[in-house]
Amino acid sequence: MTTHLFSPWLSIPALQNLFNLFEKEGAILRLVGGSVRDGLLGLPVSDIDLAVDRDPHWVMTLLKKNHIKAIPTGIDHGTVTAVLDKRPYQITTLRVDVKTFGRKAHVAFTENWVQDALRRDFTMNAIYADKNGHLFDPVGGLKDLQAHRVRFIGKASLRIKEDYLRILRFFRFSARFGHEPYDAEGLEACGLYASHLPHLARERVTEEFLKLLELPSPLYALDAMKESGVLAYITHPGTWENLKALVAIEKAAHIDPAPLLRLATFHPALAEIKVNLRLSKKQESALSFFMRKHTSVTVTSFKHQAYLWGKDRTFDLILLQTAHQFANSEISLEEGIHTLKEMHRLFDPWTVPPFPLTGKDLLSHGVKEGQDIGILLKAVEAWWTSQDLEPDREACLAYLSTLL
Repeated sequence: MTTHLFSPWLSIPALQNLFNLFEKEGAILRLVGGSVRDGLLGLPVSDIDLAVDRDPHWVMTLLKKNHIKAIPTGIDHGTVTAVLDKRPYQITTLRVDVKTFGRKAHVAFTENWVQDALRRDFTMNAIYADKNGHLFDPVGGLKDLQAHRVRFIGKASLRIKEDYLRILRFFRFSARFGHEPYDAEGLEACGLYASHLPHLARERVTEEFLKLLELPSPLYALDAMKESGVLAYITHPGTWENLKALVAIEKAAHIDPAPLLRLATFHPALAEIKVNLRLSKKQESALSFFMRKHTSVTVTSFKHQAYLWGKDRTFDLILLQTAHQFANSEISLEEGIHTLKEMHRLFDPWTVPPFPLTGKDLLSHGVKEGQDIGILLKAVEAWWTSQDLEPDREACLAYLSTLL
């Protein structure tokens, strides 16, 4: 079992300078959370979070004294952001929760590293590392990480009652890092307290659920959410088959997952989704589009449909339709992949052209302002799209003449 974190980013000069600065002043600074977890798994690391056994105001003073940009990001909760070489490093004072209410809490600062670890959610998120990569693992997170087991720290019920969003985080982390079987205590507690999910801010639930749907393999978590009764507080999938087919095609064709496309395969009612999730207007519009019935996109219809909907959305619709056909055994996986590749080969290089005419063209062509310019424009546009969007301006004007 490894006792070291070996990651190239650990030797970043700015990060090492931070470690040395705090060490010189007698403080202990350690990495914690996602950077340690993902670093141990050999995954890319973007955010670097650190913990320190000093008061946040002391941290602010130290950084400013050494001409390091210091931002009091959440100083009341112990968090200060240090910016070095244009990169942020969040430094949070060790703390204990005095009272919790959702994602917020009244905290007290401490110098006790074990107490700080005990307030976190999962054991794999409570592994600390010093500047040399030496690990401090007070709650057995490394063992769970190596076993691909997502486990709450201490009693699962207590961790969940501190913030019920941890129910969804349990399933998302399990889908990303876990293997079967689930931690039995955690799974049981999630089902027991799932009825509290509707009382959370819908924005938080939406963000967490869409993050889960964006993972490469969400089915592992979604199946467990359905069996435990958790999923019923978010949506009631009509079927899993289209989602399973979509995930299989995405993997085989190396397509990045799109959470809204996956949500559309559930065949839920949009009204039901809006009760439990809060989507942006853009997200709601896209989901509504994907959930409607459309004529099949074919080689001959693609240009017309791409003109109406945009290329990206049309390609998304092809993906959904292909998944539906695969789920219904109308095509094989290989046939579906071939269809997608062929459509991209034909139309990736193609650019959707703008309609060549405007109202001014009609006026300059002898159409009087009193006439219904809009109706004439739409008639010419309909003819132009029926001609595969190929006629140029002169051809469109010639067709206009036949309507006058």
